[in-house]
Amino acid sequence: FWHHNYLDADDRQWLRQINDVLTNREDRLPEVGRYNAGQKLLFFVLVLCLLLLLLSGIVIWRAYFAFYFPIEVVRVAAVIHAVTAFVLICSIIVHIYAAIWVKGSIGAMVRGTVTPGWARKHHPKWFRESIK
Repeated sequence: FWHHNYLDADDRQWLRQINDVLTNREDRLPEVGRYNAGQKLLFFVLVLCLLLLLLSGIVIWRAYFAFYFPIEVVRVAAVIHAVTAFVLICSIIVHIYAAIWVKGSIGAMVRGTVTPGWARKHHPKWFRESIK
C-alpha cells in the first residue's frame, strides 16, 4: 500500500484547502485519486504509531526486556508509549467520524467496494483511471 499513499501536488493542495474539505465543497478541491490526502496521512500516522508502540513496548516490557535498559530509558519509553497510544486512538476516532460524515463510506468499508457513482463523486481521478 506504500505506493498508493505517497503525497503528490494535488494532495498538498487538498490539505491547503482543508476548509473546503470540512465544508463539503468538493467542487473546489483538486481531483482525488484512490485515496485523499487525509487517508494517506492516516496511513503514515498509523504505521509510525504502530512502530513506536512496538519499540517502546519492548523497552517497557518488564518481564523480558526492561532490565536491559537504564531506568531513564524505560521512563522515556513509557511516555512515548502513552503519547503514541493517545495519537493512535485520536486518529482512529477521527477516521470513524469521517467515515460516518461521508455518506456511503461505511458501506464501502463493510463491503470492500464502492458504487461507480460514489467513486465518480468522491474520487474522480481514481474513477477515470479504473475505467480505462
